[in-house]
Amino acid sequence: MYRKLLLAAAAGILAASFAAAPAAASPYRVIRWDFTGFCQVWDFGFGPTPFPGDYHIVSKRQYTFEAALWAERWLSRKGVCRW
Repeated sequence: MYRKLLLAAAAGILAASFAAAPAAASPYRVIRWDFTGFCQVWDFGFGPTPFPGDYHIVSKRQYTFEAALWAERWLSRKGVCRW
């Protein structure tokens, strides 16, 4: 009985960690290059940071790539970014 309870608890913790992982991992942000003024969606959860380092992060974290594209479009309309 104790083993079954322990196995059920471990399975519950594992399922909760998989459910919480996408919400915690939101690596997409919109960056603005200083030299050109153009904006780009960058995935900070994958690979290195942008090179060269002359950029500014102009958006908050986005949960999906599509949301980051919409943020880039909105920033372009506000005049923060160039097309």
